Amino acid sequence: MMKHVLGLFMVLSLVVITACGGGTQMTANSTKEATTSAAQAAEDPKADWPEVLRLGVLPGEEEGKMSRGNQKFVDDLGAALGIKTELFVGDDYTAVIEAMRTKKIDIASFGPFSYIIANERSGALPLAVKATSKEAAYYHSLVVVPKDSSAEKIEDLKGKTFLFADPASTSGHLFPRAKIIETLGITNDEVETYFSNVSFSGGHDKSILAIAKGTADGAGVCDSCVQRVVDAGLIKQDDFKVIAKSDPIPSSPLTYRSDLPADLVEEIKAFIFEYHKQNSEFFKEGTQQYFPVEDNDYQVVRDTAKALNMSPEELLK
Repeated sequence: MMKHVLGLFMVLSLVVITACGGGTQMTANSTKEATTSAAQAAEDPKADWPEVLRLGVLPGEEEGKMSRGNQKFVDDLGAALGIKTELFVGDDYTAVIEAMRTKKIDIASFGPFSYIIANERSGALPLAVKATSKEAAYYHSLVVVPKDSSAEKIEDLKGKTFLFADPASTSGHLFPRAKIIETLGITNDEVETYFSNVSFSGGHDKSILAIAKGTADGAGVCDSCVQRVVDAGLIKQDDFKVIAKSDPIPSSPLTYRSDLPADLVEEIKAFIFEYHKQNSEFFKEGTQQYFPVEDNDYQVVRDTAKALNMSPEELLK
């Protein structure tokens, strides 16, 4: 019995000594690792930055004559930050949102509603908007018809074909749908049955081109998107008619992934808020620049989506 007790005592003593020694060693190792990390951070403050910073853009923003100089922007940003940068062009809104969720891109240009979805799904946060002033950082959704259409108002499109741009588009879906519902006094579910056919074109540029060619009777598009197509010489101003216009919509934000290092985000901000001095061609007519924007600036978009019961799960499934 005594021999058994002594054996048990020796085992317990060994466990205590090992635990104490191990704890001391672990603490020492942790301290050493922390010191090493701190030293590395001091030597290279960009140690926790991504090796490649990628910018994602939406369809229609980087196509031939319609390019807004995104590649030049990406190159200049990389030069300013001292790291490699790349441009990612998504096939549609969902592709850009998913790319941010899976950390394939770090910053992205979103429409207001696609930003709301990206905020919920991908942790996107707004950085800035392009505008001539903070007060002018708004645009409108238009309902347009071909130039020779007999339609003068939304009511005249009953039984006709109608195009939205993309399910996650603000001015190409959310707001024109809300305008249709408000004007006609119908429910959201009745929109599809009011027209003979409702479909998504895949982008504002595709919608306005279809209207100009007369292959669709009506479409919801953004005013600035249409102007870009006109400026690119793809259509003429008199190839279409505007029969309805939305209330002001907060402009599309440039966003960043919320888990990016804080010092990197600050350097990105420092670059974009001075970029108009470096490359005025990136901004419309050289009169625009980037202005700060916050998440609560897009509450009107959230409220509109909620009123229409348009959730990310329904739109991106």
